[in-house]
Amino acid sequence: MDLATGVYFQNMTGKEIDERLKKNDLIIIPVGSTENHGKHACPGEDTFLLTRLAEQVALKTGCTVAQPVWYGSHPFNHLGMPKTIVIPEEDLAGYLRGIIAGFWNTGFRKQILINGHAQDYVIPMAIHQFGKKFQVPAVIAYLNWWFAIREHIRDKKHGGPFETPFVHADECETSFSLALFPEMIKMEDAVDTKGESYIK
Repeated sequence: MDLATGVYFQNMTGKEIDERLKKNDLIIIPVGSTENHGKHACPGEDTFLLTRLAEQVALKTGCTVAQPVWYGSHPFNHLGMPKTIVIPEEDLAGYLRGIIAGFWNTGFRKQILINGHAQDYVIPMAIHQFGKKFQVPAVIAYLNWWFAIREHIRDKKHGGPFETPFVHADECETSFSLALFPEMIKMEDAVDTKGESYIK
């Protein structure tokens, strides 16, 4: 059994899940997206960054990881962007409520939803809605992955290794992707661009 894939709920047998729950009732639920990350990177980049983080936590702690939510909500300025799948926020919130409830019913009384994408407005809403609807004892936490690694994504001006501050599909995100899943990043297709502000 591969060490990383062996931490996933969907990869385990029913007996393995029961045994794991006896030792640790925490599950990590990665909430990613499918979106354009440029010609050099895969549309699943946000999700792969999350799953690699979750896998390492599970290997160290014995918790379980859910297979990720591959499609996310997006801010309005992403509408129409090719290679980007936009899920309406009310649909994603309902989907997440169902996932939380299903894992709670299975025995995972502690859940961490890790966000790897600009959908901060949806995930906390889904957690609140779950709490209001079901009113059951649970510990459900929400974390943006970039908050967990904040000191590692700083630019040189703020004590980090990167030339520019962390933004979408940039030097920083690409560097982490190259370290964690290099087979899906093709640097020969990368284009050096410069951000342009609409507010002067």
